[in-house]
Amino acid sequence: MKEQMSSIISFFINKEVFAFDTLKVRNILEFDKVTWVPNTKEYLLGVINLHGNIIPIADLRMMMGVENIENAQDTAVIVVSDDDKNESLIGLVVDGVKEVFDVEGDEIKESVINGNTGLVHSFTGSIHRNDEFIHIIELGELVQEIEK
Repeated sequence: MKEQMSSIISFFINKEVFAFDTLKVRNILEFDKVTWVPNTKEYLLGVINLHGNIIPIADLRMMMGVENIENAQDTAVIVVSDDDKNESLIGLVVDGVKEVFDVEGDEIKESVINGNTGLVHSFTGSIHRNDEFIHIIELGELVQEIEK
């Protein structure tokens, strides 16, 4: 049986490359002003209004334990939905979006992550491409962590 092909979007966090399944991605935005919300977790930067939907913005870099975070020209917000509902949209801040590409199912190997990834514990797997590892983050668990 041929493994199914999927499409992923890769992005940078602290010079490492991570990815999500593109089917979960709704928008990619420039990082802009965020409305602060009191009494939230440190990594929740606030909310934005996107086409009439109020979307919480979480700093994925902070969630992964990156220190000395600086926003640069490439800093982006990837808006994702784990269950295809507008009510569950979440914006995740990353250092920069890299590319979207197709992946054969058999290219995805068991995750090679070792070490501190902060609050992100679950990875679908890793891909080795162009002499670098791309780690695919399991979005469901990440969304649950944010919604806790």
